[in-house]
Amino acid sequence: MKDRLFLLRPDFADADAGDGLYYCPACAEVRGLLDYHPELLDRIDLQEIDYPRPRAEVAALLGDPHPGCPVLVLADSREAPAGANILTAPTGRRYVDGPRDIGLYLAALYGSAKPHP
Repeated sequence: MKDRLFLLRPDFADADAGDGLYYCPACAEVRGLLDYHPELLDRIDLQEIDYPRPRAEVAALLGDPHPGCPVLVLADSREAPAGANILTAPTGRRYVDGPRDIGLYLAALYGSAKPHP
């Protein structure tokens, strides 16, 4: 299994936030990284999911409640690069969340550009 990246699909409704359609800014940042480095799509499994919770696809791997998106669930056999901010879910699965930590992880593992501090 490859590392699996979950991003929210854009243009979702959220009645709690008000009328109109929304996108997730954190997911958009990771999507931008993938646009800059499309070769990463050969190395990870990208899954776009719907906004409403529960997000069964993520909960199946990380348990519920689970972190929001974006989240990168690591392959069982993946050896994490030194210094990566790896978290462990109650299910025992390892993951990286947040756009900056995901960007730093992918840069350390695959040599893509890293986010500017």
